[in-house]
Amino acid sequence: MRSPRTLLFQTLGFAVLMVLLGLSVPGCISPPDYPDTPEIEFRKVTIQPVVNRFGPFDSVNITIGYRDGDGDLGLGQNDTLPPFNRYLPNTKIDNPQRINYFCQIQIRQPDGSFLNYTPPADVINGTYPNLTPASQGDRAAPLRGEIYYEFDISPTPELPPGTAIRFKVSIMDRALNRSNEVFTETVTIPQ
Repeated sequence: MRSPRTLLFQTLGFAVLMVLLGLSVPGCISPPDYPDTPEIEFRKVTIQPVVNRFGPFDSVNITIGYRDGDGDLGLGQNDTLPPFNRYLPNTKIDNPQRINYFCQIQIRQPDGSFLNYTPPADVINGTYPNLTPASQGDRAAPLRGEIYYEFDISPTPELPPGTAIRFKVSIMDRALNRSNEVFTETVTIPQ
């Protein structure tokens, strides 16, 4: 029969061995092999009516999942030089590469098809922040996660309450690679 002390040392020895094995396993795992062009997938969409001193509008929240092989996603506040400058050179025309989140409203038609709709003021396309971890520095490394994007839409004759809509979404990385497009679920503009 083993003494309690021998049993304790055997248990501790086994526990130490398991911890050492657990610490060595992450070193054997290779990073995921994602393409350098971002890939996205739809996760969730919500639309909520809001009324404030400026009038009624709807707040839209879209969640997408992303993965990118070199992790160059998003723009920081210091990303103001070409190709991300606000205006095209020597003009006051907005630079389309300054935007990295693209969203298109689509209105469901009576036959079930969808028709693109662009609101009078383009407040839907925009910029999501730099998602690259500071610890990554300038080196390429795979990155995955979720982007939560919120914007407001106001009622128009083309988008009255009760209209069924969906959104077509894509993103762009700092190398100007554009992702695949995804469609949200269909939502109804609140009454």
